[in-house]
Amino acid sequence: MPMDDAQHEYVDRVATFFTMFGSARAWAEILGWLMICEPAEQTQAQLAEDLRLSAGTVSTQLRAHVQLGMVEQVRVRGDRTQRYRLRPGAWYAVMASELERIRALGELARAGDGVLPRDRPERVTELGDLADFFAREWPPLMERMTAELEKGRP
Repeated sequence: MPMDDAQHEYVDRVATFFTMFGSARAWAEILGWLMICEPAEQTQAQLAEDLRLSAGTVSTQLRAHVQLGMVEQVRVRGDRTQRYRLRPGAWYAVMASELERIRALGELARAGDGVLPRDRPERVTELGDLADFFAREWPPLMERMTAELEKGRP
């Protein structure tokens, strides 16, 4: 079933958000559509048709999603066609992986300790301070989020 105007607007909003951070537009459109499409499992052909993308683009971007762990391949019993869906828990996994990036930012800042500029050294040290703060706070935050998810959505 083709996407309606409201769905198209949402997919465009998701795509615009992720392209601001360097994602390919098609990659982001696929993500946005897999977040809201019905049924949740879509074939490459359905994605290409609904998003008006080439089969090659869809194939390439789905491969990137699968490698990243956001999307998984699924088979429907009795159907040989490969389908794709947003992996259950994908957003939790994205947020859980932020700690790695936070720690990496702290290491990046500390690597600049030997070359701190005299003029406004906070250009480097501020990054380290923020990264250290979030590295301390992220694990308890994730624990609280896990507890909330286990209780069920409020």
